[in-house]
Amino acid sequence: MTVQTYTGQLYVESCCNCGVAFGLDTEHRKQLVGNHEWFYCPNGHRQHYTGESDADRAARLSRDLATARDREATLRAENEKRYRLQRAAEGKTRALKKRVAAGVCPCCTRTFQNLARHMKSQHPNVATE
Repeated sequence: MTVQTYTGQLYVESCCNCGVAFGLDTEHRKQLVGNHEWFYCPNGHRQHYTGESDADRAARLSRDLATARDREATLRAENEKRYRLQRAAEGKTRALKKRVAAGVCPCCTRTFQNLARHMKSQHPNVATE
């Protein structure tokens, strides 16, 4: 029996067919995982790595993270826009209520002592609350 000394790093793999353990050089394994090429166990069984490599997975996760951040920024901007629109509508409603309380007609902007009678007679098509 011949003994050899190896100073590199080996990744211990098990054959998916017979279960025999064998070593793959770390760099060679990276290539096999990356390009999904076929290789053989010491007993001659053909096999290959399927799925995504660590680099593919990292790239996918990075893309997913960027997409999630973009989506978050879009949702924040939409939320801010809706908030500003709501605040503007509330301000207009407050101003209109204040004018009506002062007797100013919201339709023709004239001032009346009895605004209710004016609205009923001059603007009957305007809905009242």
